[in-house]
Amino acid sequence: MRHLTRTLRWLLDAEDTVAQATGDTVRILANSDTPALRHLIEQQPVTNAYVQSILDTGRRAGPIGGFARGIFLGIFDPRAPDRLIAACWAGANIVPVTDDFEAGAYFGQALRALREYFGSIFGPQHAVEGIWDALRHGRQAARDIRKDQPFMTITDQPDVVANPKVRLATEADYARVLPASVAMFTEELGYSPLADGSSGYRLRVRQLIAKGHTLIEPGSEDITFKADLGIVTRSAVQIQGVWVAPAARGQGRAAPAMAAVVNHALGLAPVVCLYVNDFNTAAIRTYQRVGFETVDRFATVLF
Repeated sequence: MRHLTRTLRWLLDAEDTVAQATGDTVRILANSDTPALRHLIEQQPVTNAYVQSILDTGRRAGPIGGFARGIFLGIFDPRAPDRLIAACWAGANIVPVTDDFEAGAYFGQALRALREYFGSIFGPQHAVEGIWDALRHGRQAARDIRKDQPFMTITDQPDVVANPKVRLATEADYARVLPASVAMFTEELGYSPLADGSSGYRLRVRQLIAKGHTLIEPGSEDITFKADLGIVTRSAVQIQGVWVAPAARGQGRAAPAMAAVVNHALGLAPVVCLYVNDFNTAAIRTYQRVGFETVDRFATVLF
């Protein structure tokens, strides 16, 4: 009972804080808003695959306890109060379900007022820019800002022949997959995911393998290629964690390996997607060679 009282008190305070910070434009969604949230996500199911994957766990729109397990913020049409026009997931990461700068700015104002800490903001470019425009005046400084990330999709068989050696990783491969995953993460973000000594990242690698969501090309000793199906919904598979061993780079091996990943992913959903930093021109050329096309732009702010 005491826990429920604390949770209710937190929610009431948070709702009041969000309302005051945004002039009643933004509110914390409730479980009764779940159908409206699902409908909004379905307007862009590929772009919104991350947030869809949260609901796919059985999660509803309302808070579960305090902020630690995440909340959904929403903006409703003032002319049609039951119509949700923009939403935002806020937990360890902030992920908007909109590509509107103004809506993003309102979400940023709400999040700044809540005074929580976040690991990143990522999603549709203009909304991320709006969120950061408000949140940059908050309590966290950005460690890196990636303003332009092509969001690419493929729906047909790849334009290159797939590498037949690429296969699903198994638990027996874990000892080789983990260092490749750590190398990928470190190259991408500039620090090791094992630096804090926690077991969270190791568990994530094991979970992806157990789900059949990690594909590798085995080498004689270590693996030479790895990619994860980081998000899988009925509408889309999002490829993440692509890595080629340094000794295997520059040999034209990435495209056939990616083609194998795409072939597998298209058996799970009708669209395969990914997003990539605009400065990674080599990766973009590889994805284009496979048959990916840029359909949108993402942005990411890392804390």
